[in-house]
Amino acid sequence: MSIKPTSGQHAKHKEQHTSNKYLMNKQVDDHRKFKRFPINLKASYLQEDDHNEWKECSITDISREGMGIELYLIDSIPVRSVIHLEVRAPIRGKSIKAVGIISWVKKLQNNQKFHFIGGVELTTIKPSDKWLLLDYAYEDWLGKKGK
Repeated sequence: MSIKPTSGQHAKHKEQHTSNKYLMNKQVDDHRKFKRFPINLKASYLQEDDHNEWKECSITDISREGMGIELYLIDSIPVRSVIHLEVRAPIRGKSIKAVGIISWVKKLQNNQKFHFIGGVELTTIKPSDKWLLLDYAYEDWLGKKGK
């Protein structure tokens, strides 16, 4: 089953993308609506127009509306691509499923393991799964902050 973003989501993304061009010279955290919490979770993703091949990735941070992602690719994934994610959550022992839109991608230099980093705007995720990931990331962040 394919989940397509609504036209309202596309309009919102276009508006965000336009405003992001203006904000590129500012610090990244200045334009975020929600705090991002660092996290390091293994995941897999399926690009919606590539229905057969799940690929490995890592989730690097999470907020209420999105995730940072590291991709093991030779070629970049197009911005605005819809991807299906399966995040391996260590606290539950099973994968958490989500759907999102790639909001930005950047090629990494001199990194043998990851070739690209990017941002994913979450469009579909069970609220209980999202809060499970956020709670896990927040508790991990608190533990590191206190050291």
